[in-house]
Amino acid sequence: MLTSGALFETVWHWLLAYGIALARPLALLSLNPIFTRAQVGGLLRGAIATALALPVVPRLAAELSPGLQGPARLLLLSCKEAAVGAALGLLLGVPFWTLDLAGDVLDAQRGATQGRLNDPAGFEDVSITGTLLVMAGIALFVLTGGLEMLADLLYGSWSLWPALDALPALDVRTPVLLLGVLDRITRQGLLLAVPPVIAMLLADVSLLVVARLAPNLRIDDLALAVRNAVFVLFMPLYVAFLITYMRQDQATLPRILDAVRTALPSAAQP
Repeated sequence: MLTSGALFETVWHWLLAYGIALARPLALLSLNPIFTRAQVGGLLRGAIATALALPVVPRLAAELSPGLQGPARLLLLSCKEAAVGAALGLLLGVPFWTLDLAGDVLDAQRGATQGRLNDPAGFEDVSITGTLLVMAGIALFVLTGGLEMLADLLYGSWSLWPALDALPALDVRTPVLLLGVLDRITRQGLLLAVPPVIAMLLADVSLLVVARLAPNLRIDDLALAVRNAVFVLFMPLYVAFLITYMRQDQATLPRILDAVRTALPSAAQP
């Protein structure tokens, strides 16, 4: 029969393992737009992170030796786990931030920059079109099994970089690959915004031709209205392309772990 002291030590040991296991999924969910833009509350995010962390807790409890239970070591492990989870959350959020950037460009082109929405999760204003595209992308991601893929990537990251392992040695390719994420967001966001922007530019060219034929017509008053009309008519046709883009980009998400192996060579070692 366990004494009160031994019972306390056992419970404390398992709580430490639970805390270390919770850091990675909680950081992932706190930064990923799937949960932040959908305004999933902190309590619900904590419950989801707990459900994701529980399968890992028994293994961590078995591997957590007394030498790793010092305050400084536990703090470093928790910070490292949170950093890994945050990196995964950022990488998994690339397709959605791309859609958000495309929406910003479209709203700027059609003169709708004043009509912005408050984003409680990001503490900043977001565009109307960007919010529409991001929420549509999140719905498509969930409906096509994206949450299961997210869980697979999280557990794959634990097998690639165990929670109790130290920091791996960085490679010269690491900064290039990490900064390439920002390049990808900007490049794909602009590419997604190009077709509607071209349609609105063609509408402006048409107004210039009309102005040459009817000099008394004030095209300045019609420009914004025509752009928004073209935007409303063009977007339903453009949705089919956006769905294809989301599916293709979602299919590339499992390659994230391969990129991590390339960026962090020592993490790839068994």
